[in-house]
Amino acid sequence: MLAPAVLCLLAVAGCGVGQQQGFVLESVPGPTTPAPVPTEESPGPETCFDVAGAYTSLMLVPLSTDGPHPGFDPGRAADSVQELAPGMPADLRPAFDSAVADLRAAGDSLQPVEVADLQRTLAPVDDWLQRRCGESAPAH
Repeated sequence: MLAPAVLCLLAVAGCGVGQQQGFVLESVPGPTTPAPVPTEESPGPETCFDVAGAYTSLMLVPLSTDGPHPGFDPGRAADSVQELAPGMPADLRPAFDSAVADLRAAGDSLQPVEVADLQRTLAPVDDWLQRRCGESAPAH
């Protein structure tokens, strides 16, 4: 929180008329917290990618059913996720299986209560991605 304020002050101070010298940013030491020690084995990038892809596909289904998409079939989305299921980590398969079953039961459209159920069903997948794959994402 302090770092953005310091950067703003440095930027304003460095913009004086006639100033020809740039400024150098130095890291300001602050309270450090030790990096979390993973208690579980980190999955490989392919596993993270597959889980994130299946999760995203399922979370986008409600958006796809909002508009007039006569060719859209939530069952097809369920089929594609079900094809990935054997490659999913064992602890996530129940959440994906339940989400696929919910999509098949919904038919051609999802009602708001079904969307909320889908989000609750997939919450463990989101948590898993945050815990196990969050650190492996490149910083921008």
